[in-house]
Amino acid sequence: MTRHTFLRLSALGLLTGPLLFTFGDLVRRLVEPSGTSSAADISRAVAEHQAAWQFAAILALLSGPLLVLGVAGLALDARGRGGRTTLVGIWMVAIGAFASIGHAVAFYAPYALYDRAGVSSSVMKALDDASERYAPLVALIVLFIVGMMLGSIVLIVGLRRARKVPVWSAVAAVVFVAAGSSGGVLAGVVGVMAALAAFGPAARSLVEPAVPAAEDRTGREATLPG
Repeated sequence: MTRHTFLRLSALGLLTGPLLFTFGDLVRRLVEPSGTSSAADISRAVAEHQAAWQFAAILALLSGPLLVLGVAGLALDARGRGGRTTLVGIWMVAIGAFASIGHAVAFYAPYALYDRAGVSSSVMKALDDASERYAPLVALIVLFIVGMMLGSIVLIVGLRRARKVPVWSAVAAVVFVAAGSSGGVLAGVVGVMAALAAFGPAARSLVEPAVPAAEDRTGREATLPG
């Protein structure tokens, strides 16, 4: 595979990964009951919208590998101004993306299976409570949150310092994280738009030639001392 082909594939992954992630999260919000819901409430809602729930789960599972492919392309030119910050963000997002696969299975599968297995409400609550104290699952959630959320901001800030993305991409990355941490369908819609605004320019930077440092804004060669 040539470098050109790899960068194009990475750009596709960097664009579609966050979009699938946020769109799947939006579908989840549409299925889940509004307000504070118990495990039994969510399970009943999932039973009524099984296809939508499975669709959301598939999107969440696909987003992780696509994001890893995307940030791998960014690693090829992560040097100079903003390079160190970009590399830190790349590693954080990659770890968070891998963790998101396990997180998606741990989140979507139980609610889909509770109703099929005829699990009682009391058992659902007991399992949910126990999962919050299960160390491997807690570690997975922490890696997912720190990597996917905080890592996205670090990554886009690094790319901004390298002047590969506009300043509003960094702002969009913060909105992306804030929307993902908020409840409601509206926040889900905002999350999709913020993902496009944050990662779209980053993906474009992989396939568009960079402007040499020795060139000014008019595209003419700037005069360098010496």
